[in-house]
Amino acid sequence: MKKNILLLSLTCLLFQGIGVSCFEEDWDDDYMNPQENKDKEKLPEEKDKDPIKDKEEPKVIHLFTDEEMKYANTAADADYMSPAERQMVLLCNLARLDGDRFAQEYLTPYLKGETSENIQSLYEDLRNTRDLPMFVPLKELHQAAAYHIQEMKESQQFEHSSPNGDSPGTRIKKFVQNVRATSENIGARTSSKDLALDFTLQLLVDNGVESLGHRKTILGKGNIVYDRIGVALGEGPVDGYKYVCVQDFVVLSK
Repeated sequence: MKKNILLLSLTCLLFQGIGVSCFEEDWDDDYMNPQENKDKEKLPEEKDKDPIKDKEEPKVIHLFTDEEMKYANTAADADYMSPAERQMVLLCNLARLDGDRFAQEYLTPYLKGETSENIQSLYEDLRNTRDLPMFVPLKELHQAAAYHIQEMKESQQFEHSSPNGDSPGTRIKKFVQNVRATSENIGARTSSKDLALDFTLQLLVDNGVESLGHRKTILGKGNIVYDRIGVALGEGPVDGYKYVCVQDFVVLSK
């Protein structure tokens, strides 16, 4: 079946640490409207603690109930993932569960009064996001995401394509069977205080990305509502960046 591929490459996010993000989607003919955007900037690396290897996840007072937190924490038993990777799945699910409360608990304190057109549109999208299906982690998707991080480290190229020319969709399908649609978000940062939160909000704000492809994939506001996820976080350097994130998504064939 003919496929359409969307590539939104190398866009900058300029709040709470410098980073870039990329989004690519591969779907059947029923899914449409590809757009492109390209921009990239780097700032000097800062020295921070290593959030990937932190053993303890941060303790906070939640606006979500214990039952809701448990419901959204679909990666709780995914022992093949790091604490920060599991936390990122949880954060994405909380945004899907109740975007308005997610904004109050995580987005507003993080921004500290900063605003932009994309930030304002994110608040609107979060207010209109509620009770979406929770992302369910797939070990095979995590393996695909981790594999691509290693590829980028070896090639020193921050991009979706593999060194052998494979697209994200082709690469993902080598790990996951019976796939109807695929999508991939990648991000890179020079610094981080809370890697899971930093990357999650970077991808949701989506500064510089006209189509808001990262945000739409996470919040289910694009042509497809993805419900399977793989998250991998790695330490560089990759093309001058210290931390790298890959989120792989699929919709499985029924």
